[in-house]
Amino acid sequence: MKTILITGASSGVGLATTKILAAKGHKIIMICRNVEKALDIVENLQKEHPDYDLDVIGMDLEDLQSIVSGTKYIISKYEALDVIINNAGGIFSEREITMNGFEKAFQVNHLGHFLLTVRLLPLLLESTESRVINLSSEYHRRGKIDIDNLNGEKKFGGWMQYGNTKLMNIVFAKALANKYQSKGLNAFSVHPGVVRTGFGSNNTGLLGLFNKMPFLITPEKGAETSVFLATEDIKNLKNGGYYKSAKLASADLQAHDTDNQEKLWEKSEAMLKAKGFL
Repeated sequence: MKTILITGASSGVGLATTKILAAKGHKIIMICRNVEKALDIVENLQKEHPDYDLDVIGMDLEDLQSIVSGTKYIISKYEALDVIINNAGGIFSEREITMNGFEKAFQVNHLGHFLLTVRLLPLLLESTESRVINLSSEYHRRGKIDIDNLNGEKKFGGWMQYGNTKLMNIVFAKALANKYQSKGLNAFSVHPGVVRTGFGSNNTGLLGLFNKMPFLITPEKGAETSVFLATEDIKNLKNGGYYKSAKLASADLQAHDTDNQEKLWEKSEAMLKAKGFL
């Protein structure tokens, strides 16, 4: 059985993914912003399913220091990690700057997960068949990798930055696959579908109405491709691949650009090192 870390594990697609994988007998490390809420969920789940192996660890993607502290704890507690599912994310209609000095969508959707994954690489490389799964979106096709505008310094729009960061999720997965495949690491990105969760509810206007659209699928349906990539025989998967509906799909051409991959990695790493997080 695998040890699987999931961000945003106490709600939406993350919670659905947690339940499905726990039911299959895997150990789940639930990364959650609201620890009290997550512990209540775990208590209720284990009343009905006492065999679920769930560990709650508090981290907030809006607070990079919490990721540093949380990953230090994980490294002290676990000898290896088989799967990271970078599930959490959001869309923000206004340009906001986090306590760490980064634009909120860039930090929550990309930079926080980059930091978490890179800091946990030693544990991933202890696994004989490790996997990183980044939740992206078909909306990545509207995005652009502009190394001089990662924080929306020159131009910003809520949907524009969402598309940019979802493209970054795919680019990061491909960079991971290219850099570490020789050491047994596999990385993938996922379009989960258009899911009925709390997505967009933090906003006003049209973004706030997103969750009421009639065509949305259930979180359980949205979790299917992540579960597939976490559990399928690795011989049947394409390292660096972008998946929809548990099938390999074609990502935007920008995602395949190795120059984009290298520049995004180097810039993300430099930003984090400059503030002492790496």
